[in-house]
Amino acid sequence: MDGGVFPKVLQVMLDPICKHLSLPQRKHLRWFVFGILMSMRSAKLLHISNSAPRGGHRTSCGNFLRSDWDSVSLMQANALETLRWMKPKKGEPVYLILDDTKIEKRGKKMDAVSKVFDHKSNRFFHGHTIVTAAVIFRGVVLPWKFEFWISKDQAGLGYRKKNQIAAAIINAFELPWDVKVRVLFDAFYLAPTVVKACESKGFTWFSVASKNRAMKRKYSQKRSIKDFAAGVLRHRGKRTRLRRARFWRWMRIAQVDGELSRLGQIRMVLSKRPGDPWKKTLAVVTNETNLAARQIMVIYEKRWHIEVLFKELRSSLGLCDYQVLSRNAIERHLHLCGIAHQMLTHQSLIAEGAQAKQKNTEVSLPPLRQRLENLRSKIRTQQAKLVLAKIKDKNARTEFRAFLMTELQIAA
Repeated sequence: MDGGVFPKVLQVMLDPICKHLSLPQRKHLRWFVFGILMSMRSAKLLHISNSAPRGGHRTSCGNFLRSDWDSVSLMQANALETLRWMKPKKGEPVYLILDDTKIEKRGKKMDAVSKVFDHKSNRFFHGHTIVTAAVIFRGVVLPWKFEFWISKDQAGLGYRKKNQIAAAIINAFELPWDVKVRVLFDAFYLAPTVVKACESKGFTWFSVASKNRAMKRKYSQKRSIKDFAAGVLRHRGKRTRLRRARFWRWMRIAQVDGELSRLGQIRMVLSKRPGDPWKKTLAVVTNETNLAARQIMVIYEKRWHIEVLFKELRSSLGLCDYQVLSRNAIERHLHLCGIAHQMLTHQSLIAEGAQAKQKNTEVSLPPLRQRLENLRSKIRTQQAKLVLAKIKDKNARTEFRAFLMTELQIAA
């Protein structure tokens, strides 16, 4: 693909990660990502091929997903390129967030489809469970890896629990900079397998502890968290103002040091909103025991970014719109959606300029839909210039330019 056909704004970002692909694979990768970004309907193969006709028919797109190439390495290489552009400094915190998302699918012949329970909709359905990892640096969210959880009936001897998948992601996580890695996950992943993986890599971890977990405090017997949490928060709690997702809120917090069964020494922060009943007390735990209670709450609050990431990938980039049957092809679709998200983020970071490279400074990026529309507008403008350059007659070029500008305004 020459730069005169494929948009330069995308080519510059994709070329560094395409070095190990064949020329046909490189062509399909470019146009597949282009189709995801430009499709106004979904990321189904038909809509991608219609949005990027030079990428080939939808069967060609499907064959590309089934071909042999490493989508995980490409997405991680793209994330590292963005981090390298931001120039991490020694000792800066990088957050690795782990969670899973469930995707409902009607296709019974797809690999790894099983009956799953979705806590958000409070119902069972047939679909996929995807264990997901994302990296957060200076407030910028970058998808890192998507991996299938396969039920025991289908996996047989190769069965892995979600905790084991998460531990494998942590063990494989490497960054070429001397930064401080903190791993964030919810109560489901608070297990010895995951904790030991963090500690073996020298990472610290933050999670929520279930109320039925046993904890031994200093000069006290081992008791479940629900037996003492409300009392500690009532008598030792302090009222403090914390920033939630998009607003500030008053919270009552208290810290407790002790030992969690099979997890070692931890610092626990108990919290609740002033108007909530005592039974709604939340217990956030970490092995980074030198931090103050308020710092621990601020750090764990960053886990919400992965929930926002799931919403963005589903609603704007077609994460759930795959139609291929094989597991490898589905995973490649997921990672291509992740690469499209990374490109939107990288484009916005370039617009931020030097602000995005300042140490320990949170970068405020526009919402994903606005980033997507900004990129689409830039691509439309570049394509219009290419068309105008081919018109030799001056009067025709002037009239066509006025027509294009009107159309671009309507599209925006």
